[in-house]
Amino acid sequence: MHFKFQQLCPHVFQNQDLKSAIWNQDVEIKTGDKVLIHAISGTGKTSLIHYLLGLRHDYTGSIHIDNQELSRIEIEAFTQIRRIDISTVFQDLQLFENLSVKENILLLPEFAKGYDIEDARKMLDVLDIKDKWDQTVKTLSFGQKQRVAIIRALMKPFRFLICDEPFSHLDHQNSMKCTALIEKRLKEENAGMILLALERECTFENIKTLEL
Repeated sequence: MHFKFQQLCPHVFQNQDLKSAIWNQDVEIKTGDKVLIHAISGTGKTSLIHYLLGLRHDYTGSIHIDNQELSRIEIEAFTQIRRIDISTVFQDLQLFENLSVKENILLLPEFAKGYDIEDARKMLDVLDIKDKWDQTVKTLSFGQKQRVAIIRALMKPFRFLICDEPFSHLDHQNSMKCTALIEKRLKEENAGMILLALERECTFENIKTLEL
C-alpha cells in the first residue's frame, strides 16, 4: 500500500508562501516506509490526518492510495480500506468513555491474524496498565487512555498505521515501550507508518522526517 500526494494544499493556505515538504509538493510514501511528519501548531496537521482518512476534501491537488485518487473512491469502498488496511491513533483517541478497556477493544470489527482478546490483555501488561482491563475509560488518566488507544490500533489488521501525537502524555519509559510494540506490529504486518508529532525527537528505526 502506498500514498501519493500531488501538489496537495489546504484551501486556507493557497495564497501563502509555504516552506513545507508536504504542501504543494509531490510526495510518495511506500509500503513499509516509516515517516515522521513534524508539524508545529498552525501548519495543518489535523487537516492532513482528515485528508488521509477521507474525512475532508477542502484542498487542491490530489491524494492517491494504491494509484486510486482518494476523492474518487466510493464511500463503501473507502470504508473497507479503512477497516482492513489503515489503523489510526487519533489525537483525541476516540475511545468510548463509558465502556471498559476490554469493551473498547472488543468493538473492533476484526482482530489481526493470530491475535485475540487475550493478546490485548498481554499488551496492557507490557504497558503497565493490566489492572485497568475492566475499568471504564473515563476513570483513566490521559496517558493511560493513550496506551489503550495504541493497543486498540495495533490489534486490528493494517497495511498503514497513522498516528497523531500518540505519545504526547507519556513519559520516556512508556513511550519506548509503546514504540517497541508498534515496531513489532509493523514488522509482522510488513506495514508502513505515518507519525505526526510536534517534536522532531523519535526513536523508531529507519524513520524519515518531513517538515509539514
